[in-house]
Amino acid sequence: MKKIAIITDSAGDFSAKFAKKHNVKVIPLRICFSDKEFRDGVDISCDEIYPMLEAEIPKSSLPYRDDIIAAFDSARDEGYTDVIYIGISSGLSGTFNAVRLIASEYDGLNIHCFDSKTLSCAQNMLIWAAIAALKTTDNIQEIFSRLSEIRNKMVAMFCVRDLTYLIKGGRIGKVAGTVGSLLKLCPIIKVNDDGVYETASKTIGFNRALEALIAEIKSRFANVEVAISLTYSSNKELAERIKAEVKKCCKVKSCEINPVTAVLGVHTGPDMAGIAVYPI
Repeated sequence: MKKIAIITDSAGDFSAKFAKKHNVKVIPLRICFSDKEFRDGVDISCDEIYPMLEAEIPKSSLPYRDDIIAAFDSARDEGYTDVIYIGISSGLSGTFNAVRLIASEYDGLNIHCFDSKTLSCAQNMLIWAAIAALKTTDNIQEIFSRLSEIRNKMVAMFCVRDLTYLIKGGRIGKVAGTVGSLLKLCPIIKVNDDGVYETASKTIGFNRALEALIAEIKSRFANVEVAISLTYSSNKELAERIKAEVKKCCKVKSCEINPVTAVLGVHTGPDMAGIAVYPI
């Protein structure tokens, strides 16, 4: 019989407690400063990264090869026959392709790689879905079909107060970012069907951006049964505010709130809030 493990990377926002409870193995991405580097969630926490950004905005980087192999070794040694790897969008990071390449060379496990085409709280939701699916089936194709169905119905978006971090990380165009900074522009950014960032709308000021994000969710999912996952950087109250407003008009059947991991905090800065939603 198959015994299937779930492996992901640290771009998915979920707690160490959650990972331990469900035996989800996490491959840490890296955060690289000019004179030191850290493995996300291993050597540095989400709370520790923001004070460090005042001195230098570091780069994020792919996981070490040895950390990828260690996750596979752990699953194999625990008696798993198969692995489902649910990774950060290949359109936003080279991590997925790096893991897939190593998986193709690895003996002792059947490794199946699913490109989430998203990240953060949306990637988190796909991991929940995989855990739930494994309770009823061990058919990998059925599980992948379910994940694809959810991903296609899902809406994921976020807003940040300061575009500087996304610009430095190369995640948005420098021209658009410069204009946005001059105008105090706060775009609402979504992850599109290709798994890359796209501007959903633009507002002047962070509070207006939050209001516009909430309005967008309400307009799409009013009176609909939904699952939601929320994320934030340094201020949980922002996520709580979104949750409270969404619950006023949507039938929220499940909800998770987690901070972004340190490697994503590098790109968002200390003021960010985001949500992923899909109709049940």
